[in-house]
Amino acid sequence: MAVDYAKVHVKAVCSKNSDYSLPVAVMAPEAYTLTPDEYLHMELNCDTGGEIIKTDRFDGGVTLCIVKNNDTAIVVTAQFDTAGDANVDVAIPAGGIFVTPDFAYAGDLTLTSASGTPECEVFIIGT
Repeated sequence: MAVDYAKVHVKAVCSKNSDYSLPVAVMAPEAYTLTPDEYLHMELNCDTGGEIIKTDRFDGGVTLCIVKNNDTAIVVTAQFDTAGDANVDVAIPAGGIFVTPDFAYAGDLTLTSASGTPECEVFIIGT
């Protein structure tokens, strides 16, 4: 799908209180802004055999890849290529999120569960 602008906001807060009031540390950098031509957003269930998300449509490159593991118990492994390494594996814990700007579009993205069929949300931005 064609787009012209994208922005990612990240905020991290550490607090002794469950409502995060009176934080002891806050990280809230300026938004990471991009000027992509297109994006891919999907929710899918992966399994132990791996679910392949084709990224060759981003022939000008992927500038950001985000994977959110929506499961509450199962670890998901994301496998992808970077500019310098092939077949990089990153374990995304249950409920965790993984973000990288270093993604080689021709290598695709494979999501593999440790067991079962956990749901993941994928957001890829590129040109």
